[in-house]
Amino acid sequence: MKRTVTWIAAVLFVLPATVSLRAVEGGPAATAWQAARSKEKPSGYTLTVLNPQGAVKKVRDLAPRLGTLQGKKVAMWLSSTSDQLYAGRGAELYDVLAKMLKEKFPAIRIVPYRDLPMKFTPESDVVAAIVAKQPDAVVAGFGG
Repeated sequence: MKRTVTWIAAVLFVLPATVSLRAVEGGPAATAWQAARSKEKPSGYTLTVLNPQGAVKKVRDLAPRLGTLQGKKVAMWLSSTSDQLYAGRGAELYDVLAKMLKEKFPAIRIVPYRDLPMKFTPESDVVAAIVAKQPDAVVAGFGG
């Protein structure tokens, strides 16, 4: 990863600086660039770029943020498929997250992912199960 970033930085910063220095000095890059610029003619084409997503409409506002998690009930929902035993690494993450939250906010109440349906659909069943627990906040994780 570091090598890729280094090469990208070199291409973006060093190469243009070298070309511009040669152009200023009147080197071969300057004459090639000037020749190319003199041959350019305005084209008769217009390019229109369209966004395939269409217009984004704001359907509703987000829920207000909680001032603190102290004394709040937090449900941890983890989506999974039936072939993923205990939802893979997501389950480990949620176990660690629950422990960390309890250490930082001793009065927090956690609804563990095990107490909620670990499935994608039907959505109404998942939402109904979460609403039945009456949490103040929900942590949602997708995948295993």
